[in-house]
Amino acid sequence: MSKSSRKKKETVCPECAGTMKYDRYVRLMVCQRCGLAVTREELDKMRAELRKFAQVEDTEDEKRRSRKEYLDWYLGQKE
Repeated sequence: MSKSSRKKKETVCPECAGTMKYDRYVRLMVCQRCGLAVTREELDKMRAELRKFAQVEDTEDEKRRSRKEYLDWYLGQKE
């Protein structure tokens, strides 16, 4: 078994992409870089919101790309 497969998956901070660790004294996930402290449920909720936002951006990018491809095709037909 390689080191990478044995390595525990790290939790990433949604604010700064730093490493988050569980602090058992305060019972919160705390970012080691920026200090963001949230419960596991809040962290999951933040991630879900970020995923929704990313999907909206992807959809808009796909629409723009599709429109540009169509326009290029249409203008190519005119020549």
